[in-house]
Amino acid sequence: MKAVNLIPDESGPGGRPTLAGISTEGIGAYAVIAVLAIAVVMAGAWALAGKQLGDRQSELSSVERRAEAAEAKTTALKPYADFAALSQAREETVGGLVKGRFNWAHGLREVARVIPADVDLMTLVGSVSPTAKVDGASTGALRSALPLPAIDITGCAKSQYAVAELLARLRSVDGVERVSLASSEKSDNAAGGEADCRTTIKMPQFQVTVFFKAQDGIVATAAATPAQPAAPATGAAPAAPAEPANGAAPAAPSTPTGDVR
Repeated sequence: MKAVNLIPDESGPGGRPTLAGISTEGIGAYAVIAVLAIAVVMAGAWALAGKQLGDRQSELSSVERRAEAAEAKTTALKPYADFAALSQAREETVGGLVKGRFNWAHGLREVARVIPADVDLMTLVGSVSPTAKVDGASTGALRSALPLPAIDITGCAKSQYAVAELLARLRSVDGVERVSLASSEKSDNAAGGEADCRTTIKMPQFQVTVFFKAQDGIVATAAATPAQPAAPATGAAPAAPAEPANGAAPAAPSTPTGDVR
């Protein structure tokens, strides 16, 4: 009986060995296919990455164009915004000036009404605060006592009693916070003059500061207007209200008011 080999031959054609029944040519083909598959995957990934990059660049360009358009629009509208800001600033400035004005007409009118007939005034200076600058005139020594609107009065009276009466009357003025007497002095050489209204040795020259109550919105840094000296007139009060100025009241002579009891 002839023996039959049932075990398959592991050698390929030409007697070349095979691996698990697969020839070496088959292994090379699979390797080539795997390399091609990897190359295809890498190419697809590269193409996808390139497309995403292109989309991002396109989106960036679109955003830049919108930003440039918005900037151009902002530049075109800037003059209108500047004008609106300037208008608002001017409105605030005018509002502050209006609120910061003191009613000098009322204050000076009330002061003029209570000046006795035997008191002569030389100067009258009004200011809204101690820091207010007065061109051509100076404030009293007690002006810095209170940060309130005040009137500094310099003049002469026939006697010290008349000065005391003047102080009492000034304290009765509407809106007065305090009346302070800086000085009231007589002189042995009463010759009179531009800076001295004493014509007799019995006449004292006084300096009084009348402080008014604070008002809402008073601007403490507002400047006062120059005060003008008034020539003394016997038996009359030369104090008179003037046109109110922003932050200060100018001193000016007035017609005699007479003795108001």
